[in-house]
Amino acid sequence: MLSRQRSREGRYANYFEVGHNAAEFVIDFGQCHDDQGPGRPLTRLVTSPLCAKLLTTMLNRAVERYESDHGAIESGEDSVDPLEVVLQSIEGYDHALRSLTRKRGAPS
Repeated sequence: MLSRQRSREGRYANYFEVGHNAAEFVIDFGQCHDDQGPGRPLTRLVTSPLCAKLLTTMLNRAVERYESDHGAIESGEDSVDPLEVVLQSIEGYDHALRSLTRKRGAPS
């Protein structure tokens, strides 16, 4: 974790693209909203293969700790609505979702 002195601007990402060549990995982070078409990359990370592997290890460990504390994360299969995944990640989403659904007239 970053200390308060080293904190950075946070950006939300729910859209990712990953590519590589012989020398580097390229990871695009962005946002995807149902009503705005395909995802829009906002930030690009370019790193070495070794650092990409280290990042993978760190992310796997972080997910394991998260699941140990909060329970299993459901798979992000194609049958899962991406908007639903985002809403579930927002604290207190259940109340907000019900309120929003009632306003739109959709079934709750």
